[in-house]
Amino acid sequence: MFGLFREKPQGIDFSEENIERFKILLTDIYEVLRDSAYTAQANWILQILAAVENRDQEIFKKKVISSELLGGSGSVIDVWIEDEKKMKWLDSRLNDFLVLTLKSGLNHKAVKSRIKS
Repeated sequence: MFGLFREKPQGIDFSEENIERFKILLTDIYEVLRDSAYTAQANWILQILAAVENRDQEIFKKKVISSELLGGSGSVIDVWIEDEKKMKWLDSRLNDFLVLTLKSGLNHKAVKSRIKS
């Protein structure tokens, strides 16, 4: 009874436009990680990309809201690349991905906390 007025959780908006944007961002992130020898992190991004392509909301949520992506040491978000230009570009793409994730319906505090203004 107390849950009557709560908003029901919305699904992820996997519209064609969003899928295309996710694909571009995730592919860019993957390539930088791969080229910078961050194999485990690059593979995690591929798993998120596969979830997007398959429109699998549960796997997408599980992979995005994870210590492998948003956690501390060793996570995708905390990767460090010596080349300053590449590092800024990666940070920008990761931030764009998180903003798109939030706008697409994955409204989670872990995602919000990692977005840079």
